[in-house]
Amino acid sequence: MAGTTGRETPSGPQGPAGRPSSMGKTGMCQTGRQTKVVPNGSSLRQSRLGRRRPGLVSSWCHFRVIRRSYRSAAYRGTKQTDWGVVSVMGNLMCGVSRIALVACLVSSSGSLPVLAADFTVVSGTTDNTAKSITGTETGLVEAGAVLSVTSTAISWAGPSAAPGVTIDNFGTIQSGNRALDTANSNTPRNLTLNNHAGALITSFDDVFRLNASIGNGAVTINNDGRLSSDTGQVFDFASNTSATGRVEINNNAGGVIQALGNDAIRTGLGTVEINNSGLIDATASASRAINLNTGNLDNVVSFQVFNKAGGVIQSLDDAIRITGSSGLATTAGTFLLDNAGTIQTLGVGSGQALDWRDLNSASATVHIINRATGLITAADNDAVRPGQNAVIENAGRIIAYGQTLSSSAGGVRFSGDAIDFGVNSGTIYNYAGGLISGAKSGTSSDVGGDITVYNYAGATIIGRNGAGVGSGSNATVVNYGTITGAIDNISTRSDGDGIDIDFEGHITNYGLIQGTGARGGDAGNRRNNSEGIAFGGGTVLNYGTISGAGAGIVANNDSNPDNSRSGVAATTLTNYASGLIVGQSSYAIRFENKTGTAIDNDTIVNYGTIIGNGSIPNPNDTVYLMDGVTVDTASAGTLNGVTYTGTGSTRFIRGDGSAIQMGEGQDVLTNHGTIIGNTGRAINLEGGNDTLNIMAGSKIVGLVDGGEATDTLNYNKVGLTEKKRAALQAGQTVNIAGTLYTSFETVNGAARSFASFANTQAGQQVGNIIDNGSTKHGASYETVALLDRVATSSDIGAALNQLSPTAYQAFGRIAIDTAFQTTHLLNQRLDSVRRDGLGFTATGLDVVTAMFDRDNGGIAQAFASAGPNSSAHAAFASLNRKGDDTPAILKAPERRFAGDNEWGLFISGNALFARQGATQNSPSSKYTTAVVTAGIDRLVAPDLIVGFLAGFGRTNADLDLLGSTSKITSVMLGAYGTYFRDSGFLNAAFVYGHNSYDSTRIAVGTPNVSSNTGNQFAAQASVGTDLRWGALVVTPEAGLQYTAVQVGAFTETGAAALSIGKEDVDSLRSSLGVRLRQDWRGGWGAFQPELRAAWQHEFLDDQQKISASFADAALPGSFETVTAGIGRDFGIVGAGFSASIGQQSSVSFNYDYKFGGDDFHAHLIAGRFRYVF
Repeated sequence: MAGTTGRETPSGPQGPAGRPSSMGKTGMCQTGRQTKVVPNGSSLRQSRLGRRRPGLVSSWCHFRVIRRSYRSAAYRGTKQTDWGVVSVMGNLMCGVSRIALVACLVSSSGSLPVLAADFTVVSGTTDNTAKSITGTETGLVEAGAVLSVTSTAISWAGPSAAPGVTIDNFGTIQSGNRALDTANSNTPRNLTLNNHAGALITSFDDVFRLNASIGNGAVTINNDGRLSSDTGQVFDFASNTSATGRVEINNNAGGVIQALGNDAIRTGLGTVEINNSGLIDATASASRAINLNTGNLDNVVSFQVFNKAGGVIQSLDDAIRITGSSGLATTAGTFLLDNAGTIQTLGVGSGQALDWRDLNSASATVHIINRATGLITAADNDAVRPGQNAVIENAGRIIAYGQTLSSSAGGVRFSGDAIDFGVNSGTIYNYAGGLISGAKSGTSSDVGGDITVYNYAGATIIGRNGAGVGSGSNATVVNYGTITGAIDNISTRSDGDGIDIDFEGHITNYGLIQGTGARGGDAGNRRNNSEGIAFGGGTVLNYGTISGAGAGIVANNDSNPDNSRSGVAATTLTNYASGLIVGQSSYAIRFENKTGTAIDNDTIVNYGTIIGNGSIPNPNDTVYLMDGVTVDTASAGTLNGVTYTGTGSTRFIRGDGSAIQMGEGQDVLTNHGTIIGNTGRAINLEGGNDTLNIMAGSKIVGLVDGGEATDTLNYNKVGLTEKKRAALQAGQTVNIAGTLYTSFETVNGAARSFASFANTQAGQQVGNIIDNGSTKHGASYETVALLDRVATSSDIGAALNQLSPTAYQAFGRIAIDTAFQTTHLLNQRLDSVRRDGLGFTATGLDVVTAMFDRDNGGIAQAFASAGPNSSAHAAFASLNRKGDDTPAILKAPERRFAGDNEWGLFISGNALFARQGATQNSPSSKYTTAVVTAGIDRLVAPDLIVGFLAGFGRTNADLDLLGSTSKITSVMLGAYGTYFRDSGFLNAAFVYGHNSYDSTRIAVGTPNVSSNTGNQFAAQASVGTDLRWGALVVTPEAGLQYTAVQVGAFTETGAAALSIGKEDVDSLRSSLGVRLRQDWRGGWGAFQPELRAAWQHEFLDDQQKISASFADAALPGSFETVTAGIGRDFGIVGAGFSASIGQQSSVSFNYDYKFGGDDFHAHLIAGRFRYVF
């Protein structure tokens, strides 16, 4: 035999039909240099001893019995080799006859063991002989060895009791038929096939076929190498129908199982476990990677596939399919996929990644797990078709792609769903990070396929041309993540609903459910619409957001055979405080049941926000199908008291534009939250005896229509009066707190107006405006929300007061104070000018002459002659000419004084800190004003100085204690002058100011922003005299100032926005005061401290009136708010000093405190620098 040596264990001859013989040992007879195989127990005729020359007996017989047992270190532990050698040697002469040879053998062997069928193909050799094994025999193909057979390479005959046959391949096994095949039906069958790393088993037909059941045996395949079939399966175990057998296939990392023209793995029944970390591939033909398609599935105990991270299972047809000839509806087996790798189908027209749809037994356990690293995808089909009652857990990606467009009357689109239950029911758990994405829908089912979906936070379900979650039957959805129905840029037909349930649905949402677009028509050629939720009725509990590019939620069935568009169940919807339901371009909620039964009776309880958009459809228009010609006949039934007969009525099909349309039945709507109808219509209860409950916190924007029949309004808020109750019951429309109500036959609730809570005149007027709102215009959301805050306030009277413009009364006071601040500083400036010009007249220096009353008459005369028309220099020069006995303080060096210059410049800065206490009609306020003023003046005559000034000021005001503020920017221009003769003087000033106001008024917690301008004019005059007693100067002074303030009209923006009329404030204020100054002069300059006090009296302290109206047209009419005056009597006390710096400069600093009026207090700090030239 080719490739044998003295240590080899070649296979024995084959019996009938190619089946291997059942021998257990191999006898080897060496004659001369040849080794021949003699089966134990066979006749001489079955033995081929080679060619012999007749009559020649020239050899001795050497018989060796060898048994070799091999166990793979990779799978069985330690490699063990047991050699037993029985050697009978002698110089036994054997005759040429076969009888003599037998006698020789028998006499030499004694008690011989059973001959073995183990085989080994040694490295570096090629063995072309078919092998046969059975029992617990082993086969070994060493690395570098080749077993290449044109027929079946290895035949396995039964029975094989545990542990059974073991085959280890480190080299190559090639077969022109099957590499490993079963030879009979004897059971049990136990076998282990180890295809090691780098090893190859390839066949024209199947690599390994089980042509019969294995009984209660076990087949284990461990592959680290490559297994490949040309036309058959790699593993064809379909004939293994035993319920008690077990098949385990382990395709390890680096392992390849590849079928080029058929399924890669066709499993049998019983217990099947496939563990894959490598590649299972059937992409060379339209075949399946793993296919359970045999016999009666009642014999399946478990079918389990574990595709580990890095593992790939792929095909052109289904990647993993389960079906059978019977037992599909009765099997109680366990079917499990646990995927952490990739399961995919490739190419145009591909199959499903998982097709388990035929498995429809309610007794089966079906479980699909896709872990975070897992990918299950189909290139052009549904990704997953699960079996009945399947549980799908996904933390990875399940994606159906589309390459082939399906067409219908409404257009073309991709049709692959990520998970399509068909008629089966099941449950999906989509965990954080999980993605379920369909070329059409994320999930879908047919009639009878009830599904439950749990979508967790961080998880996503999307239908790229259909529903995120779709069901052709009933469904329950609990969502914490994102569910989206969308459209792509390719399909011409798409119905992008977040959730689309044809029958009854039960939906709990904490996340986002959205439909983002629709295009084309449905299967009935009706125009598609994008809704957040479309279902046949049921329950909705919303804590999150439900949004549709068209509508928010619709309960209907537009394909209902009776053309009524009715669903299958009544709807109970609760929208909690955090919930938002919005129709981006249509209604928010519409219930279309018109059956005349209890399923028409719907309930809505709203604590959150419900918003409808779009436009009001023309009720007289007709709706056509997508062809533009055929009338949509799904328009038959009674709606809101009108009977429709299938003529395509737009009112019937499209609704009336209200945010909420309750449909027929005895509906109940209870509102604690916000309902906004941006079409101008908020609620239409439509047909039936309906009830609307308006609770505290209710905010409704738009018309509320009770609809036909007998409807009840239970109004549990402020604003309903007996007058309005009567008007409603008389069929009129009324405005209650900004919302319009109509068509309510029964009206219940406390009848108390807003004005009845007022505690001030301002609040009374505001309350009257609210109570007499427009019956043609509903209020904006901002206004409705504002009035709700008023109605639910703990002090409604105080809240009404906040809606008045009393905060703005501070504008006039601030402008007047700014004007007085400027003129007050001008008076101080003019006093300083006079001091610099006249400080050394004879009158001013009496104290000096008194010091020289002995013999200094010349000096006295010099000072006496000094006056307005002569310089004091001569007097000082005369003083300096006196002897050294002249007091040093009077011997100042000759120098120029400021009064000798014609021109002067000054710049001053001051800050005012003021607070006005609250009065009966006005809130308290406080403000800070900073002003910078610059001026230039000239001595135009010996006793007249005139000048001009410009100033810039900024005021930051707190207008009340609610947080209302204003920033006021002021620009001022003015002229001033003083006339003085001897010790008397007359001061005058005129100042113009332009003010810009940027304000925020807080009303019931809402900011209302405005910008406006105004002007102020001030004219002031004062007279006084400087009385000197030596260096002390006392100046009594009296003055009068008129100030006119104009604040321009403006309109706020905000929830409580008011339009404020022009305001004029006038002030005529007298001033009577005295200043005390001490003059200290020397060679270092001059220093003059001062104390002052004054009393101001206001002659025009009239109350102010601010005219205002609400900016919202729903609250028409204007009202006047009376505020407190600017105060009557004020006191001012102050102190300061001035000092000369050099010959041409001086500085001063002053502080004044003002008090009086109606609890008014102000602190004024000022500093000034003057330069003369």
